[in-house]
Amino acid sequence: MQEPKPVRIIKKYQNRKLYDTQDSCYITLEDIAAMVRKNEEVKVIDNKTKGDVTSIILTQILVDQEKAAKSILPLSLLKDIIRKGQGSLFEFIQQYVILGLTTEQERREEAERYVTKLVARGEISKNDAKNLIKEVTDSHTDQSDFDQWVGQRVTNTLRDTTKFGEIETTIRQLNEKLERLEGRVQAN
Repeated sequence: MQEPKPVRIIKKYQNRKLYDTQDSCYITLEDIAAMVRKNEEVKVIDNKTKGDVTSIILTQILVDQEKAAKSILPLSLLKDIIRKGQGSLFEFIQQYVILGLTTEQERREEAERYVTKLVARGEISKNDAKNLIKEVTDSHTDQSDFDQWVGQRVTNTLRDTTKFGEIETTIRQLNEKLERLEGRVQAN
């Protein structure tokens, strides 16, 4: 069993400065990005609230990379995320993209944890869970093929989920109509 990596704690101050508690110095978002690229475990804590703001900081790094034309996400994927940016679908997309950017072992472990939650909530079947884990953890060596693969998978999932939502709505409407008809029949 691998021993867990030590977590480097970064404090984020109100003035947006970032302080590395290990090296006792101020750092930049680019420094954090370099740490992540080196596979260092990083946790960013808001100095005032003591809350974990790591995901916000990592998202800011992604935004900065997009601004600098180091695009890492397909445009179609970004548009779909904005269109569907609420609820469990957004959580799924977020996890799906994150899983694509980690090592194979980390992808498998994270996929299994997340998919187990989806099964427990009844959002997907065990068979779908197995297939999803396999898809997520398949290796892709060429980065451009990988980007295209992730974008296509998420787009397909969005399309399928949207269809599922439409089917659910139709079923709900049909059930309501059926109940009204049954009420009329019983009243007569």
